[in-house]
Amino acid sequence: MVPMTQALRIDVYADTVCPWCYLGKRRLAVALAARAPLAPRVIWRPFELHPDLPVDGVDRDSYLAARAVDRAALERAHHTLVDLGRAQGIEFRFDRIERVPNTRRSHLLVALAARRDCADAMLERLMSAYFGEGADIGDFDTLVALAADIGLEAREARRAITLRHGQDAIIAAQRHAASLGLTGVPTFVFNGEYALSGAQEPAALAGAMDEAVAASAEPRDGT
Repeated sequence: MVPMTQALRIDVYADTVCPWCYLGKRRLAVALAARAPLAPRVIWRPFELHPDLPVDGVDRDSYLAARAVDRAALERAHHTLVDLGRAQGIEFRFDRIERVPNTRRSHLLVALAARRDCADAMLERLMSAYFGEGADIGDFDTLVALAADIGLEAREARRAITLRHGQDAIIAAQRHAASLGLTGVPTFVFNGEYALSGAQEPAALAGAMDEAVAASAEPRDGT
């Protein structure tokens, strides 16, 4: 393992309704625990998979039918995720999901949480509610209740969603992701240079941390 004397920043692009992002988040936590002496700074970046959905979302069955989704293939993917999730302490309950939400409001809530230094907790609560409880995380009142679950003030959460505080940053993050060529999530970017896409295994994430730290310690040309 590389000596951990250099600063490390990890930007994670994720959407709140992406099951692979939830799995990737839990795997990242394992990798971070294995590299605890480094104390890397993790920044959660919004990535909206379905930005064109109505603000209140759509019925899930109607959504799948409109996109002619192969239900058999979807079921196989769900079974895979259930098995992989169980290894990370996640209980995926896809059978409880009734709506596909527009995730802009949930990202506004994560942005508020980031300003209060609890973005990770907010993202975890949103994902556990959606994938474990079937909660509609595009619903205004549901989001306020979930914010309260992690200690945020309901009035502040309502205000952030209503006034769309942080929306410009969400749009900017989406554009930046496009400029990087990101087409899917999760994507982990280490020190702005090294990227890994997909719900990587903890060992792969830890290895990427080592590589990023080693690269940052190397002298630059002309120095």
